[in-house]
Amino acid sequence: MLGWREAIIGKIQYQQTKLILVHDYDYLLSDEHILRELGNRGFGIIRFDDSMTFRYLYEQQYRLNFSSPQLVVYTNEDIVFPYEFQKRALEVELDLQYIFPKFSAQVVRQINRDDFDALYAVHNQYTGSSSDQETLEYIIKRLYKIPYDVMDSEVDLYKSLLSIHYNNIDLPEVVQDFLVHEWQHIPAYHKVPLEKIVESQTFFYHFMERKWAEFVKEFIQVQQTQIKDPIEVYQSHPLLDGDVRRLLNDLFMEGFLSKVKVSSEFIPNWMQFGIEKDEYEEDVEMKSNHLREKVDEYVQNATLYKDWQEISGLIGELKLTAILNDHHKVDIDNLMETVNKKFMKWMITQFHTLTSLPPYPKPKLVHHIPYVIDNERKNNEKVALLVLDGMNFSQWKMVQKYLREYQFLFEEQQVFAWVPTLTSVSRQAIFSGNIPLTFSQTIHTTASEEKLWKSFWENQGVLKQYVAYQKSLGKEKYDWQNIQALSRKSTKVYGAVIDVIDQFTHHAVLGEKSITSDLKLWLETNYLVNLLDDLIYYGYTVYLTSDHGNTNATGIGRISEGVLVDQKGERVRVYHDTILYEDAASKFSGLKWPSVGLPDDYNVLFAEYGQAFVPKNHSIVTHGGISIEEVIVPFVRVQKNKGSGLGE
Repeated sequence: MLGWREAIIGKIQYQQTKLILVHDYDYLLSDEHILRELGNRGFGIIRFDDSMTFRYLYEQQYRLNFSSPQLVVYTNEDIVFPYEFQKRALEVELDLQYIFPKFSAQVVRQINRDDFDALYAVHNQYTGSSSDQETLEYIIKRLYKIPYDVMDSEVDLYKSLLSIHYNNIDLPEVVQDFLVHEWQHIPAYHKVPLEKIVESQTFFYHFMERKWAEFVKEFIQVQQTQIKDPIEVYQSHPLLDGDVRRLLNDLFMEGFLSKVKVSSEFIPNWMQFGIEKDEYEEDVEMKSNHLREKVDEYVQNATLYKDWQEISGLIGELKLTAILNDHHKVDIDNLMETVNKKFMKWMITQFHTLTSLPPYPKPKLVHHIPYVIDNERKNNEKVALLVLDGMNFSQWKMVQKYLREYQFLFEEQQVFAWVPTLTSVSRQAIFSGNIPLTFSQTIHTTASEEKLWKSFWENQGVLKQYVAYQKSLGKEKYDWQNIQALSRKSTKVYGAVIDVIDQFTHHAVLGEKSITSDLKLWLETNYLVNLLDDLIYYGYTVYLTSDHGNTNATGIGRISEGVLVDQKGERVRVYHDTILYEDAASKFSGLKWPSVGLPDDYNVLFAEYGQAFVPKNHSIVTHGGISIEEVIVPFVRVQKNKGSGLGE
């Protein structure tokens, strides 16, 4: 159901002109449903990022294509479109108050666009004024379903925040401020770091970990000493509430919370979900079943890119659990085949919509990452981006678990790699901040990354002498003097490639098991721990990402075409000549890619899921294709906890 989107689509679809220029300051067109529906109704869509990229896209796809659809060009910035387009186009302005006239526009502008469906439903029932205060009170109760004015206990607070953070509900800053102001007067919350646990999912999860660890420790002490009746001591403890325990259980199962390491005979069954056991005792079956059921449920209803991002995180935890415990390999393989069958179909038909979405408030594609970093950068704040080349989500989960032991905290998001998921394509997109068709001359190499990285930041107002770039890190013993961000005092922006995981992938004799084993040994060198520690200590805001993931594949036989093919990957083949490309697609088992955002002469043929263009029946771990393991990667802001986690 299109709901509020019909009003937006209606402003565009009945226009007769071939070119429509849209000023969209409220990010209303930045919606997957709208972009898909406009496409279905015969419109082409380009987001106007900058004049050069726009002209490139226009020349390539529309100017000489007389059968091209009506074209919608939209911007989220206060810019003037080039005059030659203005004079033959219709200009349209989209306004948020056109959709939500009863509410305060100032409040609604801060609400996540993902919540607009629910907001539209409650808007019709609103009878208050358009003041900020009344709008806020109504939205908090009806949209976010937070009974803030009747909450007076820790149980109420934990239940509310567990539900919000577990469901990834993005509370706008104005709502956070309102809730903190209302709750700070409640006696039960005086010792709780309200502001931090309301605004940050990361800090809230860390806070709950510490509360759980304290509770377990006290419980064991009471059981051992029998000073008081345990029932009397804990009958009112907030973590014993049924709803709180159920949500905590899911968070422990899905790897969002770290379990407590204790060895005690006094731990009852109902507390076992939050206790870390030896591997041979771990209840892997229960965890695997929970994750498989959740993945299956999500896949059945997945239609949007955010659905696949949620699934990717769950798959990462599931696969890591299976690898570490040699568990249910056949079941996992069958599940992955089911997931990828639907995901790859979605990719072929819907990936193009991501290229028309802006990088804000959250990045969708890897080339959005430097824009987000720049947007979050304050004044002269130093920033560092570490790219762990070739890391998929299960490997990230392993890295994350290790770093947690050293008191690192993470604000985690998911982004889509550029397709094909080759290093020269997707990693170059990260460091250039551009779509691949803009670096067509260097798309087969990574040699220009440093130049592109420095050029991007120069365009953002940072002089080249303040920008550093390094690659091939991680294989040597850590020495801070080898890190340009630390050895060059003038550095303000640092980009680095750590390519050990990609190396492990290409030498994985025992498949993913080999990668996991090699990664564990590498993490134990503490190269990454020391690097992160030093960067944070010297004032860097640190981000971590990957250019692509990796997947298992079995050979279907090498294809011998000699010079007829321009790039021979294990999961992908690239042809400059369209005739040769069509001929290869008709001969070999493979998937044709619609070449979204790629140069004209870059024609891509993929192997099917689980297959590779290598000797028949040869098993490898590789990348280049469009499986969910290869395409969706983490984008993480790394922080260091410097206190107890309970009140700092």
